[in-house]
Amino acid sequence: MDLLAIAGTWLSIFLTLAILSFLYDDNPIYKFAEHLFMGLGIGIGTIEVYYGVFEPKLLLPLYEDHRLLSLCPLLLLVLLFTKLTRNHQHWARLPIAFIVAAFAGVKLTGEANGRLLAQVKATMPDLREVWAANLDKGRQMLVEGVPQAFEGSSWSNHYGDVVTRERVLPTCNDKELFNWAAGTRFEGLWDASVSDTWVQGLWCWSNGGAGIISSVILVLGLCACLLHFYFSTPHNKPMRVVSRIGILTLMLSFGASFGFTVMGRISLAIGRAEALLGLDKADSLVPIPFLKDSLGDALQMQRMTAIRITTIITLIAVILVIRWLKLRADKPDPDTTTT
Repeated sequence: MDLLAIAGTWLSIFLTLAILSFLYDDNPIYKFAEHLFMGLGIGIGTIEVYYGVFEPKLLLPLYEDHRLLSLCPLLLLVLLFTKLTRNHQHWARLPIAFIVAAFAGVKLTGEANGRLLAQVKATMPDLREVWAANLDKGRQMLVEGVPQAFEGSSWSNHYGDVVTRERVLPTCNDKELFNWAAGTRFEGLWDASVSDTWVQGLWCWSNGGAGIISSVILVLGLCACLLHFYFSTPHNKPMRVVSRIGILTLMLSFGASFGFTVMGRISLAIGRAEALLGLDKADSLVPIPFLKDSLGDALQMQRMTAIRITTIITLIAVILVIRWLKLRADKPDPDTTTT
């Protein structure tokens, strides 16, 4: 492990602990890590915009292709900076209005085609297509263990019978493959198993719960949610029941979205915890450049042990620095105290 890798490991551990130090108190170390993160994000974003948008779409067409039409966005860019002045800031309204109008137009059509129409289509499922798709999924589950049979030149079932590529592949079908995979010679087993897959058409666990039942629940829940926000007529007893179902559907949706978000954040926290404990990579011997043995060679240490020692030292240093800064801030200034 070279010095650059060691410095990167120390920096990663320090910044992680610096952000987590906000759980103890709002301190200068946390503010430093926060400002560093924001500064790096803005700097990287600026570089990406320059080399990904500004240079290829404005400068290169203007200088190399002599495209004078590129002067229009350049003029709008210059007018945008007049917002920083006091006497000419009204000129910035023109590029801002152009940006907002163009973005609204592009975003509106993109959102309508990409999300709105797709969601409307999803609320009107074709039950026949759902049934047929889930039946196919059930049949695939019956023979999902068969493909490894053809990894070699031949394959034996539970009875010791050998199936070769030349024998099966030209005339193979789902029924034959299933009978060989199940290790049985009873021809009726396939028909009985396929007849049981009608349950897959109603609710298929292997397909994310898709099926007739889930499609009907989706349509009924959508109608209940829409009727919950229908206030043109008074909510009598039947409407109150439907409204309660709509509220329940909304709460289930919000809870699932919140749980999904929390799981994502927890997965990120687990990743950082594994990095702090050295569990993110395989353990191996790494040389320590600044520690030498009697022969002048660099000492070696297990990577996981070195990471954990580094984490403990950094954690203690961060706690001590935060405590020292807090005591220094609470200490009265002798110049302002009165006797």
